[in-house]
Parts: sequence; C-alpha cells; structure tokens
Amino acid sequence: MRSIVAILIGLTLACSGKKKDEAGTASGSGSGSAVVTPTGGSGPASCPPGNVVKDGACVAVITPDKVAVVSQQQTRLDELAKLLDKVETLGAPIELLNGVIQLEEWKKFAASSDELKALDKVIVVLADAVKQLREFKGGLGESAQRLGNLKGELDRIMTDTGTAKQLAEVRAQVSAQVRTAIEPLATQVLDAIQKGIAPLIKDLEETSDLILGACVLAKRTGGDQVKSMCTSAKELFAKGLAFLEEVKTKPAMLFDDVTKQLTAQLDTLIDDQTKALLGTAQTKVNEALKLPAGGAGSGSAGSGSAAGSASK
Repeated sequence: MRSIVAILIGLTLACSGKKKDEAGTASGSGSGSAVVTPTGGSGPASCPPGNVVKDGACVAVITPDKVAVVSQQQTRLDELAKLLDKVETLGAPIELLNGVIQLEEWKKFAASSDELKALDKVIVVLADAVKQLREFKGGLGESAQRLGNLKGELDRIMTDTGTAKQLAEVRAQVSAQVRTAIEPLATQVLDAIQKGIAPLIKDLEETSDLILGACVLAKRTGGDQVKSMCTSAKELFAKGLAFLEEVKTKPAMLFDDVTKQLTAQLDTLIDDQTKALLGTAQTKVNEALKLPAGGAGSGSAGSGSAAGSASK
C-alpha cells in the first residue's frame, strides 16, 4: 500500500512540474512579443505617421497644423513677390528723369545749379536701388519654392507608415531644409533693405522735391518737351513715393514672422545650429534697419524713418 501511495505522489508532482514549466514557457514567450520589438534595442520598429522615436518611444512631432503653418509662410513670400510686381512704379520717375536730363534745354537750365548738375549721379543710385528690388522679387520666388520643399519633406514624414525613424535623423533632415530656405532669404532681405529700400528712402523724396521745384521754373523758360516731362513728373513721383511707403517695412517684417513661425512650429525638429543661424540672421536684419541709408550724399534721416516704421 505504501508503495502505491508513493508512486501516486510521484506522478502528481511530476505532472505539476511539467505544467509549471509549460506555463512559464508560454508566459515568457507572450510577454516578450508584447513588450520587445526587434529593433536592435533602439525603440519600436514602427510608429504612427508623424511620430519619431525619442528615448525609446514614439513621439508625435508633425501634425497637419504644423505643415499648414509652413505652407502659410510660403504663401506670404508669394504675396510679397506679387506686391513687388508694382516695383516699376518706382522705376517710372527715374526713367523720366533720365529723359529730362538728356534734353539740351534742361542742360542749359540746370547749368546754374550744382544740385541739378549732380542729378545724373543720384539717378544712377536710384536706378540701382530699383534693380535691387527687382532682384529681390525674383529671389522671393526661389525662397518660396524652398519652403515648398520643406513642406514636402514634412508631408512625407507625416504620412510615412514604414520603419520608425529616430528623432536625430529626422531633425537633421528638417534642419537642412530650413537652412536651405532661410539662409538665401536672409541675404535677399538684407540686400533689399541696404541696397534697395534705404537709398530710395533717402534720395527719392529729396529728388522729387528738387525736380518738381526746378520744373516750376523750367516751365516758364523751357521748351515744350521740358514742360511735358515736368507735367508727368509730379504724378509719377507721387505714385513712386506712395509705393515706397507701402513696401519699405515689408521685407524685414516678413523675415521676422517667417523665422518665428518656423522656430515655434518646428522647435523639436530644428537643431541648435540652425536655431543659432536663424537668430543671427534676424539680428542682422534688425541691425540693417538702423544703418545710415545708402545712396548719394550723406545723412540717415530716411533710414531712421524706416527703422521707426518697422519697429512699430
């Protein structure tokens, strides 16, 4: 009897041990498949669209709203370029002046005035300034295209359902796109302010006063061509000055808004080097508004006006 009992107890213990081993194996296998994903220890193998892997977990970094903000900045560059379609409003009075100073009757009239004799030099400065704004208009189109490339990169990441990407990898890609878009834009804005807007602010109104004052006298003694051109000058200068007033603060304000929006919306995806670049560029743009205006002669009253208007 004791032998039979011992055998039964032994069989019971053996079965119990086998079940525990099986349960343990099953439990270990199930736990591993639920928690550990074969990624080489770097985090999950896949993440929802718009997410990247940060500290071993999926983190949302791109949303439709963020992409929309980038698209809005692209649109704003296009809008400023469209406004600059009217840059010939500034070119028209300068072209007229070029015609006036070539007239023999005007040369005789201007011979007694050092200011009028120096008008040809001022015209060159103004013409170069208008040319700079034309170039700025073309550059805005290129910068808008680069922002479009940035938007495309964000769209791709936001809809990507493939292998999860590490934050550092995506940050490097996005930062490169931001630098490619903003570095040329910063240069374009600085040139537009320093070589275009500042000389125009300084010299265009002064030249308008000079030429219109001279025209009052020229109409009394000049021929029909001078009288005709002087009649046109008043209207052309008024339109040119009105357009300059409209556009003079736009480049600096636009650059400020674009950089702030990109930094705010893509903060996680912009590396420290790129943030420093944006900050340095913005500082240079702000400083440009404080510089004495370029162009013929000396003085910075026009520049001060531009800086004051832009800071409001």
